[in-house]
Amino acid sequence: MAIEDFRETRPIFLPEQFFVGQIEGWAVLESLVGGLLKRATIAAHGEFETDTQTVIFTETYIFDDGHCDTMHWTIRKGNEGKYTGLENRLEGEALGEQAGCAFHWKYTRDTPQPGGKSIKLNFDDWFYAIDDRACIVRGSAGRAGIPFATAHITYRKL
Repeated sequence: MAIEDFRETRPIFLPEQFFVGQIEGWAVLESLVGGLLKRATIAAHGEFETDTQTVIFTETYIFDDGHCDTMHWTIRKGNEGKYTGLENRLEGEALGEQAGCAFHWKYTRDTPQPGGKSIKLNFDDWFYAIDDRACIVRGSAGRAGIPFATAHITYRKL
């Protein structure tokens, strides 16, 4: 898919609007052959800083095996639908593009695992606005550019 394919779609998904306020969510992670790997609930909150055009967004995943992962994002709006993001466990920065109802977000992150371990994963996430309060994400996670899991995530603004 190309982000340009979504230019004429509605409603428009703008990270600086959607990620502001209280958000709840749910996730399932599947292996590439379709087996269920994990389930999670998500609690998130974001604030928009107008002067820097930056979203400060914190989200916590609580997985069915009991471990948690909290991400502290700083998402900056650039020109022409481009976004960059920082988070304390990222390798480099996240890069995003927005058009119409879609937002495409890619990054590499040292991701906590059960038992105190972590693994460096490449993420490739597509967000799709359903309406002004809900979006669905289809993402992939992998290593060395080879995906091995798919995430299906639903977010709802409270």
